[in-house]
Amino acid sequence: MDLGTERRAWMLVYVCLGVIEGGTAGVMVRALFAQQVPALLVDLVLAMVTSAPAWSNIASLIYARRAQGRPKIAFLQPLLFAMCVCVALLGVLPGGTLGLLLFFALYSTARLLWAGVETVRAVLWSVNYPRRLRARITSRITVLTSVALAASGLCLGWLLERQGYVYRLALIAAALCGIAGALAIGRLRVRREHDLLAVERERLAAGVSFTYAGARELLGSDPEFRRYMYAMSLFGAGNLMLTPLLVISFDGILHLPTLVQVAITTAVPVLMIPLAIPPWAHYLDRHHVVVFRSIHGWVTVAAAALLLSGVLAHAPGLLWPGAMLMGISLAGGSLGWTLGHNDFAPRGEETRYMALHVTLTGVRGLIAPPLGIASFYLFERIQPGLGPWALFVPLALLVAGAREFNVLRRQRRRAGANGTARTRQPRA
Repeated sequence: MDLGTERRAWMLVYVCLGVIEGGTAGVMVRALFAQQVPALLVDLVLAMVTSAPAWSNIASLIYARRAQGRPKIAFLQPLLFAMCVCVALLGVLPGGTLGLLLFFALYSTARLLWAGVETVRAVLWSVNYPRRLRARITSRITVLTSVALAASGLCLGWLLERQGYVYRLALIAAALCGIAGALAIGRLRVRREHDLLAVERERLAAGVSFTYAGARELLGSDPEFRRYMYAMSLFGAGNLMLTPLLVISFDGILHLPTLVQVAITTAVPVLMIPLAIPPWAHYLDRHHVVVFRSIHGWVTVAAAALLLSGVLAHAPGLLWPGAMLMGISLAGGSLGWTLGHNDFAPRGEETRYMALHVTLTGVRGLIAPPLGIASFYLFERIQPGLGPWALFVPLALLVAGAREFNVLRRQRRRAGANGTARTRQPRA
């Protein structure tokens, strides 16, 4: 495969994705509709938009089933084209309640389509690149895509501050970049795809499938993984609640420019990811994911505490180091989320373990952000101006999750001393 072509293609796609990244899209919702639509409805849509990268994962298993035995590029390309069309249509929406509802429908569709792209792309990378080079190759792609993601988000944030409808042209231009990237991806090839499809069809004929039922059984059969999923649920819910509450506070309390809001919620954290991934990866390679999370969890708590302090103390200067630390956290979190289940799964069971993890991520993505918004409005109802103190709710969940990771770490240490700890599974 031509690595240069692939890097350029994904960079163009990420220019399109950047304008619908969770934090950027949340800022866009407030900027476009806050003065036209009841505040509660705007903030509920904001919550679901910022958490879409999580709840759209529910569709991943459906895509995994549908892609079995089918040519991968031919499966992936229409998803990219359809996503780009959705992004372009965001640039021609009307205002008011109708516009907000159409925005949510198009945005949700785009994110669900992207979930399919990520699912199939993971197969491409696992087939096209040897294990010894895969991490280095994907990290190079990640650097370029992170820059594209941040740049397009910042550009949109700046244009949203301008008078008129120039931001609409930016959305359409981003969609055209995505289409150009999708066309370039059509020129890529999958190594020995005939053999891959033959194996997948054999597995389908043998009755192997991707189902939620088998994943659910794991909660009852693997107590250590169940406890890990409990900790992840607390921790992940706190993360998912945090962003919409920050966007509301940045706009309604600190009155920050939209460009600054996009920078703090999206651009700065995203740009930190390629810098922070190598040390996190080195640490995860040498430790079980429970040990990894016991450290990573407190980094996230520190980042959230800085951001919360910046809001409650009306000290925007604290938001920038908070955003940088959150980017470091996101880098570790992406590795833990992608690879962590392998430290529990017996060989051959990785898909079922990941299926459960993906499902629970999607569920908390649907539930946690609206609860965060409800807590904001509840605090406001108790006393006007008290709403930003709802940020302590996600902080408390993050602390509870980090504490659970540390409890799990101590349990593993004790089990290891007694000779009963499960051995770590090698990663494929």
